[in-house]
Formats: sequence, C-alpha cells, structure tokens
Amino acid sequence: MLRQGYLKELLSDRGRTNFARGREQHQGPPKPPSPNLTIHMIIGGGDDSSINNVKFTTTNKLKWSITCELYEKLEESIIFDKSDTNDFNFPYYDALVITLRISNTDVRHIMVDDGSGACIIHPRVLAQMKLEDKVVSCYITLTGFNNAVERTSDEITFPVLADGVTLETTFHIMDNDTTYNAIIGQPWIHTMRAIPSSLYQVIKFPTPWGIFNI
Repeated sequence: MLRQGYLKELLSDRGRTNFARGREQHQGPPKPPSPNLTIHMIIGGGDDSSINNVKFTTTNKLKWSITCELYEKLEESIIFDKSDTNDFNFPYYDALVITLRISNTDVRHIMVDDGSGACIIHPRVLAQMKLEDKVVSCYITLTGFNNAVERTSDEITFPVLADGVTLETTFHIMDNDTTYNAIIGQPWIHTMRAIPSSLYQVIKFPTPWGIFNI
C-alpha cells in the first residue's frame, strides 16, 4: 500500500527517507531511443569455432563515459546459477554472442572474447552504418595464440550502449573472413567491470541501478 501512496503519514522521517531510497534503487536506466538501424549477420565464411582459436594480444587507448554519476563501489556480487541457463543442454560449447547498441545502431552477432586484448569490427559493418568517414588511420599488429600475425587496417571510436551505460570504445578494423560482425574484448569488458560466461551464455556487469545482464 505504501507503493500506491497510502499510509505514508504513519511513517517516521527516517522511514520516509528509507522508503524513498529503496524506490530509487529499483529505478532502472532511462529508456534509450529506438535504433536508427539494426545490423544482422552480414559476414560469411568460416565456422563458429574457428575464431575462438585466436586470442589477440595488443594494447590500445580507450575513452569511457557513463550516462550518470560514476559508481565507485560494487555492493552486489555477480553470480551465475541455474536460472541463467535458460534450460540449455550441457555440455555447451557455443561462443557467447550478444547484441549491442553501437552509435545508434543495434549490431547483432557480436562475440564476447575475454581472451582478446582488442575490440575488432568488420569494415562491412561500418559500411552499413555509413561511418567510413569516421575511420582513423592506425595500423597495429595482432599476434594470435599460434603466433600468427595479423595487421589491422584502421580504427574507429564510437559509443557502445549497454543497459544505460555508455562507453566510448575504440575498435580496430580487420577485413578478414569471420562469422561475427565484431568482437568485444578486454578493453570493453574490463572497463565495464563485466563478467562474461560462455557456460551460462550471459555477460553480467554492475550499473548504478544494480547488476544487469545481456
């Protein structure tokens, strides 16, 4: 009844403060505007597991900003349990693949790879988003798990939105055959304080409104 506005006059001043604080904690992030575009799977070639054998190692600068006041302390624990499995049949060997809002575009089929030291995006995605003019020339060398060397062509930085948290993320552009539109690696994962789980097929991260997941 308190939530419906009744009996508030019976609360003490401290009770009213605690009640208001509790309501604030349950409020979620502001609803983002609808995406200008949704990019589905546009890249062919390879198989679902081939890219998992390559763990890129590199360093790159990443700018970040959050849509509300930055939270310094994580008061909730991030845990995974049976409720996260969505009745999957184990053992489960698929990669963790998600959808993210990248620069007002919902980009699907993004692989989360916490072993990758770089965020990678395919140039065809940029073509769909009409952002080729935002590309910056920056060539870096990526070394794979088997010491195979790949060289990126350029890079681009744009906002990545996940449940109310916006992070300015630098993606390196690589024009190779892949089954994914992009790879989200350690620069994004670690800055978001996110914990991915390919076993439970979910990635969880703290926000000012609590623990969210994709």
